[in-house]
Amino acid sequence: MSANDRDTAEALCAQWMPRKKTTCARTPGHAGPCITAENMARRRAYRRSHPHPESSESRKKSNRKYRISSYGLTQEQFGRLLAAQQHACGMCHEPFEEGQLIHVDHDHACCRGKNRSCGECIRGLLCHTCNIALGYIERRYAMARAYLDRPPVRLLAAA
Repeated sequence: MSANDRDTAEALCAQWMPRKKTTCARTPGHAGPCITAENMARRRAYRRSHPHPESSESRKKSNRKYRISSYGLTQEQFGRLLAAQQHACGMCHEPFEEGQLIHVDHDHACCRGKNRSCGECIRGLLCHTCNIALGYIERRYAMARAYLDRPPVRLLAAA
């Protein structure tokens, strides 16, 4: 076995697949089921010979339509909300750039489904950074409030 073969073998999942009598050819920690090298090559060849018929711009618009509708919004409502926010993030007020991912923020206490909303609990549109920050704040607010109200340094003063 050459050094190159060894490097390639180490970069694979290599889990034994008894029905196929071979090992998995995917990278370690992959999502989904294990797959043989032959099946991976077959899939790659199929994808090359059957490219997506739509342009990347068309796919982006389709994806945005899906994301907007999953939050109970129409394209028109999304456009009005975007205009009301002056085409900027509702939290940091940084203008959205062309093609930037815009997150629809909603009250998770109302709608428990991931990336789903009834449409009644939408709060605004956020950039990726603010969406992540708000998620942390919402989940850890009670802990932060308790810490700020009773900081551990008070224990030293009491002793």
